[in-house]
Parts: sequence; C-alpha cells; structure tokens
Amino acid sequence: MKRDTFLHTLTGGLAVACVTCLATACSKSEMVAPAPSSSPMTPANPVSNAFTVNLGTEIKTINEFVAKNSIIVIRQASTNLPSSFLAVSSVCPHAGSTVEFNSSKSSFLCAAHGSTFASDGAVTQGPAAKGLTKLTVEITGTTLTVKS
Repeated sequence: MKRDTFLHTLTGGLAVACVTCLATACSKSEMVAPAPSSSPMTPANPVSNAFTVNLGTEIKTINEFVAKNSIIVIRQASTNLPSSFLAVSSVCPHAGSTVEFNSSKSSFLCAAHGSTFASDGAVTQGPAAKGLTKLTVEITGTTLTVKS
C-alpha cells in the first residue's frame, strides 16, 4: 500500500470516528438536565402544584412571602385583595433553576446563572430573556389560593 493511500485511509477513518464521538457526546440523551424541581414547568405544563395560604397566620405584612411547590407568593399591599399579592413560579425561565426572593431588596435572584428579576417578576438582568411566570391568586375570607 502506498504511503499516500495509507495516510488517507487512516485520517479518513479517524475523522469519521471523531464525528461519531462528538455527535454521541452532544446528543440530548447525554445532556445534563437542569436541577430538578418538584414539578417541572413547561409551556405544555404551566404549574400543576397550586396551594393555599392562610392570611390570618401567614404573609401578614408587606414583603412577607411564602415559597413552596415551586411557587412564591408575596404580599405587596396591606389589604386582603388579590391585587395585594404577587404569585410567580420560582422556576427560572432561562434554565429551570430555582429562583429565590430577596425581601430586603424586593427582587428575585437565580443564583445558578445570575439572572435577576424586579419585584413584579420582570427580568432586569439576563441571561434569562423573559420574566417569571405570573400565577392567578383568589381570596375567599382569609384563604388565598394560587391557581395553576
């Protein structure tokens, strides 16, 4: 076998092997998933983990909040009207990590990649390209219910 033919055969085979390895390494089945939440949110599955809050014993003052079931509920005014509360998903729209509310700054932070959100859930700094998903709040007596 001639040297040119040998080298061409060898390098061609290596190129195919490298492309195959790279394709396998980048396949979706091998990708690392974001940190799991108790109920992942997708456009097809917005939030299926609604809950209730007793306003007689929980989040009684402005800027107090409750975070559970991948939802954050914050009291923004003193009245017990739905407009006095903000309920948002705590799942970051960038990569699905958990967002936390900082009551002293009235803002949200996703520590995984540094996205920040205003007190109304609007994105203020990326990499997230959109704000937090807002949820509907209903109040009956002293019971606040977050609807999915």
